[in-house]
Amino acid sequence: MKRLNILIKIIHHTGFTKFAFSFAGFLFMAGFFLMLLEPGIQQYWDGVWFAFVTSTTVGYGDYQAVTFLGRWLCVFLTVYGMIFFAALSGVVINYYTELRQGEKRSEN
Repeated sequence: MKRLNILIKIIHHTGFTKFAFSFAGFLFMAGFFLMLLEPGIQQYWDGVWFAFVTSTTVGYGDYQAVTFLGRWLCVFLTVYGMIFFAALSGVVINYYTELRQGEKRSEN
């Protein structure tokens, strides 16, 4: 739980909050559309689960997109997820790099 609080602090401090909320909103919206488009996804939370698994590129295989629009939505989910998680890791690394550089400057 401590590490999650640190991550939340970094996201808030760096201004990454808007991007994080837009990503979460897109996941919930995509879950709704997947529930409507895909015959194998009957419940909203199953759609959200599939959207999350697709955006993280894990792909457990418990659901799959079979319709044309569902597959295109999954393409956008995958690309958006890769951009989001790459940017998130970059923000965290940059935060700690600047923190270390500030410590080195204060030592000198």
